[in-house]
Amino acid sequence: MATPEGADSFHGKLEYTRWEEFPLPKSFKGESDNPQGGKEMKIEVKNDVFDYSSPEDDNTVNWYINFADKHVFGYYGGNLFAQDESQCLEHPVLCSLRDYLVKGDQESCFTTARPILTKDSISSSFISTPILVRGVERKVQVKTDVNKNEKRPFGLYGNQFAHASPEAIKLATTIYDKRIDPKTGNPYYSNIIAIEAPKYGHGKYTFNTIKKILATGYSGFLAAKFESLVEKGILERNHEENQEHTKININEEESVPKPRVIIHTGNWGCGAYGGNITIMSCLQIAAAHLAGIDKIVYHAMGNQDEFNSGLQIYNELIKDVEGDVKIDDFIKNVELKDFQWGLSNGT
Repeated sequence: MATPEGADSFHGKLEYTRWEEFPLPKSFKGESDNPQGGKEMKIEVKNDVFDYSSPEDDNTVNWYINFADKHVFGYYGGNLFAQDESQCLEHPVLCSLRDYLVKGDQESCFTTARPILTKDSISSSFISTPILVRGVERKVQVKTDVNKNEKRPFGLYGNQFAHASPEAIKLATTIYDKRIDPKTGNPYYSNIIAIEAPKYGHGKYTFNTIKKILATGYSGFLAAKFESLVEKGILERNHEENQEHTKININEEESVPKPRVIIHTGNWGCGAYGGNITIMSCLQIAAAHLAGIDKIVYHAMGNQDEFNSGLQIYNELIKDVEGDVKIDDFIKNVELKDFQWGLSNGT
């Protein structure tokens, strides 16, 4: 339905980048000395799924988290319809990108480049390698809510998709030719941050696990901030032939305003991976604070109480504290909360 035979498969230009994990800073800066230049990061919670709406203005860049597996976009062809699969179905060029990256991965198996991986193994541990994709065209919208009149009495999310009739899926689907921003009349696209959460833990969250979650979120969010600067022409990517890494040049024109960066996220790592929503929401907010993100929008999908608990802990340990907060002190204090791993829900 998204790309029927004979249809244009994609409009625009796709930008793929894979980033190394950034080292965590030493501390969270106080409000008067934070990465937003003294401005407080805005936090919004919604009880819905991603809508991939157009930016609020020309100087805003929206990013949406992909709740990734180690092998990015790896399960789009299955019968499960969780967050990753839904995002790929609505943005089918991600499936094509996955197939292209698999080919590149096979050709580069004897080098350090692994273009499909959102993390790399190092001895018994791993480092996160966030994958960012800009300019992703959304071809369809698939509603997953409960609607008996449209033949989805239990919704379409997760395992319900496999049991739905073709008619129910058609009724839930809106097809776009080109998504046009009603405010400007121009096409607009989604920007994706693919990062993998830790999975299948048990017992309490340890210091090392908490630190890894924070580092993964921080790396993905900071990469999104850099990519937003590239999109707006403030930074320029300079790729040298036969080099795995690119250099970024800075546009020194002070008259160019820095874009406002908004991250849309949700219950990352809390479905199939069995994560705890309260600690995962707290750490994502903290990671956005560290990265200097202007606004984070959390799509709670019915878990607002758990999110509010996570927000309260962020406020207690970071926002309401006078002066700087050392990263290790924050992690130790989160560990003392004795958050427990949950169980996989299969989605």
